[in-house]
Formats: sequence, structure tokens, C-alpha cells
Amino acid sequence: MLQGMASGSRGRYGGATWLLAIFILSGFAGLIYQSIWTQYLGLLLGHSSHAQSLVLMLFMGGMALGAWGISRYSERLRRPLLVYAVIELVIGVLGLGFDGLFQSVTGWAFAHVMPGLEGGALVAFRWALATLLVLPQCILLGATFPLMSAGYIRLQSGAQGQVLAGLYFSNSLGAACGALASTYLLLPAVGLPGTVMAAGLLNIAVAILVYPLARDSLAPVPASGQPPSGPLDAQRRSNARQVWLVLLVAALTGASSFVYEITWVRMLSLALGTTLHSFELMLAAFIAGIAFGGLWLRNRADKMESPLRVAGWVQVWMGLAALASMFIYSNSFEWVGWLMKVIVRSAEGYAAYNLASGVIAVLVMFPAAFFAGMTLPLLTLALLRSGRGERSIGQAYAFNTIGAIVGVLAAVHLLMPLLGLKYALIVAALVDLILGVMLLAHVSTSRRASWAGAPAYAGVLGLVGIGASVMLVQFDPLVLSSSVYRHGSTRLADSTKMLFYRDGQTATVAVYEGLRGADTVRSIATNGKVDAGMTTTLDMVPTTDESTMVLLGALPLALRDGYDRVGVIGFGSGLTTHTLLGDARVGQVDTVEIEPAMVDGARLFGSRVERAFNDPRSHVVIDDAKAHFAASPRKYDLIISEPSNPWVGGTAALFSTEFYAFIPQQLNEGGIFVQWLQLYEITPELVSSVLSGLLEQFSDVRGYLANNGDLIIVAVPEGKLPALSDSVFSQAAVRSDLARIGVHGVADLQDALAMDDTALRMYVPLYPAARNSDYFPSLMLNAPVARFQRAFTGDFESFMTAAWPMLPTVERESSRAENGQRLPLLLIEKRRRAGALERAVAGEHPDGLTVEETVQVEAVRGLAAACTLDAQPVVSTSLLFQLARDTIPYLAEPERRRLWSERAWLGCTAANPTVNDALALLSAAADGDHGKVLLHGQRLLDGVDGTALMADSGTGYYLFGAMQHAAWSMGDSIRAKALMDQNWQRLSAEAQRDGTLRLLTYMASTDDPKGSPERGAATR
Repeated sequence: MLQGMASGSRGRYGGATWLLAIFILSGFAGLIYQSIWTQYLGLLLGHSSHAQSLVLMLFMGGMALGAWGISRYSERLRRPLLVYAVIELVIGVLGLGFDGLFQSVTGWAFAHVMPGLEGGALVAFRWALATLLVLPQCILLGATFPLMSAGYIRLQSGAQGQVLAGLYFSNSLGAACGALASTYLLLPAVGLPGTVMAAGLLNIAVAILVYPLARDSLAPVPASGQPPSGPLDAQRRSNARQVWLVLLVAALTGASSFVYEITWVRMLSLALGTTLHSFELMLAAFIAGIAFGGLWLRNRADKMESPLRVAGWVQVWMGLAALASMFIYSNSFEWVGWLMKVIVRSAEGYAAYNLASGVIAVLVMFPAAFFAGMTLPLLTLALLRSGRGERSIGQAYAFNTIGAIVGVLAAVHLLMPLLGLKYALIVAALVDLILGVMLLAHVSTSRRASWAGAPAYAGVLGLVGIGASVMLVQFDPLVLSSSVYRHGSTRLADSTKMLFYRDGQTATVAVYEGLRGADTVRSIATNGKVDAGMTTTLDMVPTTDESTMVLLGALPLALRDGYDRVGVIGFGSGLTTHTLLGDARVGQVDTVEIEPAMVDGARLFGSRVERAFNDPRSHVVIDDAKAHFAASPRKYDLIISEPSNPWVGGTAALFSTEFYAFIPQQLNEGGIFVQWLQLYEITPELVSSVLSGLLEQFSDVRGYLANNGDLIIVAVPEGKLPALSDSVFSQAAVRSDLARIGVHGVADLQDALAMDDTALRMYVPLYPAARNSDYFPSLMLNAPVARFQRAFTGDFESFMTAAWPMLPTVERESSRAENGQRLPLLLIEKRRRAGALERAVAGEHPDGLTVEETVQVEAVRGLAAACTLDAQPVVSTSLLFQLARDTIPYLAEPERRRLWSERAWLGCTAANPTVNDALALLSAAADGDHGKVLLHGQRLLDGVDGTALMADSGTGYYLFGAMQHAAWSMGDSIRAKALMDQNWQRLSAEAQRDGTLRLLTYMASTDDPKGSPERGAATR
């Protein structure tokens, strides 16, 4: 029971204590709405900094309107708790229907209204639609706190401070729990629709729980306050000045608090990572601090002689705590670095990492947030004591919320871009310190003399705190850009030269130079994550990033004779745009980048990307990608999407089913779509979740590998992709860019093909996964876990460089022609090494063999020279199969025949049946005689050494795979199924887990004749 309840109502309203628990549920639901509506409206408005700010203005502005509006009428309401219950019920009903309403209305708008609008009319329509969708609920949410406070205060007579602080605590505690539950429990289980419905159900539950109390809570309407004593006019003027001072403080402290929150989130993102999980942990830490500040105040507020004096000191301590947070933050990189070294990289380890991240966020945010949790209850209590009545609750809440809007806009668009994180935080702390001094000065003029020195003491403390922060706190860019949350290194190398560092509107962007061996590499990073890196001069060996960025532009240029209009998503270093503009057949190129600082930083790549900045055909657009394309009055011939990694907050939406359904609508007839997808820090299941959505929307898709970690997907919505042509090599600038990464002709481009349409469509069922969707964001939720686990999807490289030619290859005269490449693509490198192996077996001494390859060659030659292949047939077969894996798929026909059919290097003829059949199988494989491969393979399986051969991981893998490949090539799915039924269990566990072998078996066993490799002959 709450103490202080009116005696006549003690028994009747004993359940009023239950209101605190009920209000926890209300705060829980309210935070879910804020989080989920942000994601919903991001689908309509985009995720640019301006869009995010405007979305927040809708939320906070609506809540301010609700609080201000209800403040004008709450004193006239005889049952404010009943009105509160009705509002919670209405919010709940709207929450239950929000997803259906949103999807139907936005679907109608995208299909029937937006295509006919342009420019400002389109922007105005989208914002009007967003406002209609969420503003009513926001206004209703804003009315809940004043109504609950008014109703509770009437039940808890004489305990205004206890009520206000208690409700502030319970509502904030619920919000902190809601932040965690929505991300870690609800979103993974039921997606956005289920989560927003859960919030609606909670609101309805709150209404039901409040109703019995609300029905019986008829209480006298309180007077506006005690009539002032003394000269009436002077007292009124004094009260009016105090009211406006308090409301001004409420607004400004709301602004400073949100500057703290946004700045802390950006700061901690550099240490903990830019993921949804880390953001929600930070948000929960901040709100928890506010909650416990209210809890501390709850049993003390009504005993305070002067709430304004206490509020003044609270403001001072809040400012000092915010300054102290920078000292704590400076150690966070060391803490995270230690965590990355001691925590096991597993799913359980990621849970431990999140727990530790939450502790770090609490250490940074909690102290200042603790004091922030006291400010609004104290200021509201001061207004109540001044005779303002219940309307002061809504007024203080409204001013505080309006201040929050100002704080968000100032932090994102003014303080961080102009002053950086450190001084943005110092400015906010200065505001709180000044507010504290103002309140103390106001109180000291009307109170006893013993308080007169408080403003001076507070001022001195503030000056000392600010001076210490300015002089002692250093935000070292080499530390902030270390990406410690990925690699565990707490600082870039001392030799690193920082060239550009800016806290932008949506991310912190850095450009720096470092050594890679003897070469100097210049990199551009967002929030510590390197998005692109390239050498500073053309005489250095290119980076793998360069191969990806160049091929993103060059591959589509080899598919058509030109593009009038090209759209590129993500600026990065600008090299993709630069490559595209090297082709005179390209018209306009619109590069859409969400962060302006990214473009400014990329200028430092100079001549390496000059066409992106200087070519008149280049247009850089600062906007959210989907928002830009939706607003564009003209469609595109080519769209290239190269966003950051999917685990980065907000990026996963560019890999969703809805995005892939949206893209074809933005393409002209015959238009092409190109998608970059990283294969590092991601699992095969997550890759499958992306591919399943893309494949559903596009009729023909190919996957190319720029290196072992970067997949380039090329797709058309209708028809078939054309074959790669050599026309792009007639463009001197592009030809030069391609030559730098080891691509000298169309055959080299063809060799980058990893999977064709058939293989991609059969890959997806091998790794069943929920399709990544805007409404069920599996990628956003699971990609951070994959990053932490250092996951890697090697299936595409394995398939491309398989032991059997999975895709038809272009015959070359000699693999010797591949020597001298700068940065050879994977298959080109395989060809070069296969040629070296063939020459080594023949008795030559080529350069570049690894130690393992040298040992392999010497073992094979030793057995052959001594005619001892028959002595240990299983060992000999294993050596032969290993050599075949490294040579047959990559050698030109003359070399294949010389090595495996003519076999001049073999000193004598093998007599052992196992070795003899193994050599015969390899000869047939080299000649492309699939029938003989099956014949001799079956002999090996049935032979005396069959069990031993299949049990060996390498030998069984090659033998079984060679036979499945032969059956697939012949279109004999019945034989393939029989092979699988009879021999799959004989394979080692390692071979059974191999993705390439599983995919090949699945393809061979499928009755679809399109699985035949001849289908890809024209595309390779």
C-alpha cells in the first residue's frame, strides 16, 4: 500500500498501488511503438538523417500535442483514470490494426499515387501519409502520462512528488524492458507485425486492468492551488516568471538529454558496433538510468523544502556526470578489446558480449541519465506547488518533449557535424550547468541567506568540469577508427596517417593511410568499418576491394552496349562510379549516398576516382536509396547496389524481399540489376535468406566472385541475361581499370562466374532459412551474430573452383598466358597454379609452388619413377585424386591430355585394379568422357578398396563427386539418385558437410533438365 492515501479511500482504493505496475506495461508498449514505427516509417520515408529526424519529430511532436492538449482539460475531468483507460484501449486497437493498415495504404500509394507525383509534391504526399498513419497514436500516447499522474495524485493526496517520481520510474522501467524485449524476443519470434500487435495487446490489457480502479475513482476536482499571500499582482508576476523559467528549463534539459543520448549512441557505436542489438542496449541503459533516478526521488520528493533548489543541483550534477562519461568512455575500447580476446566466438559468446556491452553502456550513460530521471518530476512538482494545478503536469511534459525535438535536430544536423562528438557533449553539459546555476540563482533570491552561495559553488564546479574535459579528454581518431568490435585491436597502427575524420549526420567517417607490406593503402571507414580501400598509386599491387569495385561497374558494361541512365547505391570510395564513367556509352550516373561526409572523404582518393567527381555525367545524390528511386520520375537502365555490410544498422533493408520486388519497377525494359553481397561475416543460411527473395523477383541471375569474399550478383527481371561480350575492352579507360586487377579479355570476365541461375536456385534449399523481409528482418537480427562468430560462406568459391568443372569454361591455349597478372581472379589463379603443377610433374621446375604443392609433386613423381603406385593403392589413389582436383578443371586441353591421357611422366603401367581404375577414371574425366567416368568409378566403389576409398575424406569426396558430375552432365538423375542412396552414408562426415558436394548431388538428382551444364555454355 502506498502511504499517504486519503483515509476515507484507503480500503476502497487500496489497489491504487497496482497503478505503478500497470504503468510499467504502458511504458513497455510505448517504447515498442517508438522503435517499431521508426522501422515502419523508414520503409515509406527512407533512412536518411533528415528522414530520421522528421520521423522523431512526428513521434515527439505528437506526444507534446497530446500532453499539452490534455493539460487544458485534465482538471475538469472527474475521472481522469477512466479517460486514461479509454485512451489506452484506443491505442491498443490501433496497434492491432497498424500493420494491415500500413501495408495496404502504402501499397496503394506506391502503386497508384506516387508514380504520378514528382519533386515536392511527392515528398509532401509521403509525409502527409506518414503523419496520418502515426500522429493520432502519438497524440494519444502523449496524453497518457498527464492523465495517469492526475488520477493517481487524486488518490494519493499530499504525495505529489511520490506519485510523479513513482510513475516516471515505472514508465521508464517498462520502456527500458520494452527496448530489450522487442529486439531480443519479439522481433525474432513474430517480426514487425507481431511486435506491434503485442504492443496493442498490452495497451488493451492496461485498459482492462485500470478500468476497475478508474470506475470507482471519483474524486473531487482539485483546486488550482492555494491563493497566494501578499500583494496579489506582485505575487502573480513572480509566479508567472517562475512558471516560464521552469518550463524553459524543462525544454532545455529535454534538449540536452537527447543530445547526450544521440552523442553517446554514436560514441559507443564506434566501440561496440553499429548494430540493432548494440543500439537497443544503449537505449535501454539510458532509459534505465532515467528510471532509477525517478525511483531514488520517489520517497524523498515530498520532503524537499524547495524542489527547484534540488532541481538546480540535479542539473549541475547531470552536466558534470555527462562530462565524466567521456573519461569512462575513453577506456571502453580497451574493455571491448579485452572482451574480444577472452570471449569464445560462438552464439553463446555473442550473448556474453551483449551482456558485457550493456554493462559498458550503463557505465557511460547511467550516471547522467540517473540525474535526468529526476528533473521532470522535480520541475513538475515545483509547478504544482506554485498553484498551477494538474495542468502543469501536461505542460511540463509537453515542453520537455518539444525540447527533445530541438535536441535531436541540433545534435544530428548542427553539433556533431560542426563540433564533433566531444564538443557536442560538452555543449549539452554546458547547457545543463547553466540551467542549474539559473535555478539556484532564482531560488537564492527568494530564500534564506545560507543558499546565496550555491550558484557560485555550482558555477565553479561547472568550470572545473568543463576545463578538465577540454584539456584531459582526447578522442584519438586512431582509436575511434580501430573497429575494435570486429578484430579486437584497440588502435590503428602508429604508422597510420589520419587524413580525414568527421562526425557526420548518420555516421562517423574516417579516411586514413596505412602500410600493406611495401604498399600504401588508403581506406575510408564508417563507424570504424572499412568500406573501401585502395593503393595510393597505380604502380602498387591493387587491393581486393579494388577488384570488387571495378567489377561491379565492368560486368554490366560487358552485358550491353550502353546505358542511358545508371543508379548506384552507396558511394564508398567512388571507384565503381569512376569505372562506369570510363565507358563513353554510359549516359548519366546517379550515385545515391546517405551520408554527406562519405562523399567529402572520398575526394581524398584523388585521381583514382576523379571521374566520379569531375565527369559532367556524374550526379551525387544525398538521400536514402529507396526514397530516391521512388521519387525519381525516370526509370533506370542499370542499378548497382553496393551498401555496407548487412549487420550495419539500417543496411539490411537493402537486401530484403520487398527491396528486390521494388527494384524491377525502377528499371526500364531490359534493365539490369547488380548486387554486392559480402561472403565474410555471414552464414550460408543468411546468404540463402537474401538469395531466396532476389531469385523470386528476377528471371535470370548469375553470381560472380571478385575475390573469395565478395559476391557480385547480376540479374534481370524478365528474359535471360545476355552473354558477356568484349565490347567493354574497346573503352580505353575501363580496359585500363580491368587490366590493373588482372582482367585482360572477356575470357577473364567469364572466369569470374561462380554460379549460374540453376546453381543459385538449387543452392537456396540446401540452407533453409527465413526469407529476409522488411517485416521479418532475419538478416538485421542475425548478421551481427555471424559477424561476431567470424562466419564465412565459402560455398561459392568452392563451387567455382570445384574438383569437377561445374560450369563450362573457355578453353585457352596455355595457362602460361596467365603469368604476370597483378591481382588474378580466383579461377585465373587456379589456372596459373594448375599449369605450374603440370610442368612440375613433367619434370620442369616452375616458380611459385607452395611447400605443400612441392611435396605433393615429389610424392607423385617418386611413386611413378619407382613403379610403386601399386604398393599402397589407397595412398596412391589419394595422391592422384588430389593432383587431379588441382589440375583437370583448370588446364587447357593439350595440357590435360599430356598429364592424364598420355601420362609420359608415368614410368610404368599400373597393374593394381584400384590404381588402374583410378588412372582410367582420371583420363576419362580429362577427356570429358562421362560414361567411362561412371564405369571406372563404379569399379572403384565395388572393388576391394572401395570402403577405404570412400571413408577417406579427400578420396571419397573426389570419387563420389566425379561420378555425380558425370551423371549430372549426362542428365541421368536416376543414376545420380542411385549413387546417393547407395553411397552417401559411406562418405566421411567431412565430405557429407561439404557444400559443393551437397549442391552437386542435389543438382544431379533433380529431374529438371535445366540442371545440365550445357545450359551455361553461352554465359561463361
